[in-house]
Amino acid sequence: MRLRDWMEALPQRLKPLLPPDLQGFRWSARPWLVQVYYRDPAFHYEVWHLGERRGRIEVGLHFESRDPVRNRAMLMTVCAHIWEIRAQLGPYVEAEPWDRGWAKVFETHPLTSLDEDSLERFAQRLARWIQTLEPLLGDPPRRTGGRRQDASKT
Repeated sequence: MRLRDWMEALPQRLKPLLPPDLQGFRWSARPWLVQVYYRDPAFHYEVWHLGERRGRIEVGLHFESRDPVRNRAMLMTVCAHIWEIRAQLGPYVEAEPWDRGWAKVFETHPLTSLDEDSLERFAQRLARWIQTLEPLLGDPPRRTGGRRQDASKT
């Protein structure tokens, strides 16, 4: 399967894995990543193919607003629960400030073949991330109908 096709198939595979109150996400994709969000596209879950040379795929929650203070506050909210998050998602979850005043909570996995099996595994993994972290982020997500946003605007 081509990387672009794999990334664009991930949201459809993800939706039925989530409870009804979390199925109303929006998403955008580029050939190397897919972003899933509820309230603000700057705060999104991401599956990112880090490239053949690195041989890894990242799954995480990114805080990428233009306001570094807001990003850091969101990171601190999540970090206050890092032990509970690791209990749910595993010990390899990391949380850190990142480039351009951004921040992220993430894990990486070895790059696998891009096929139906890996698509299912990563959709299940992303569903676990969403179900673990969304309750920590405050208000429940608003239902947005799950429509795709134009990927060129993210």
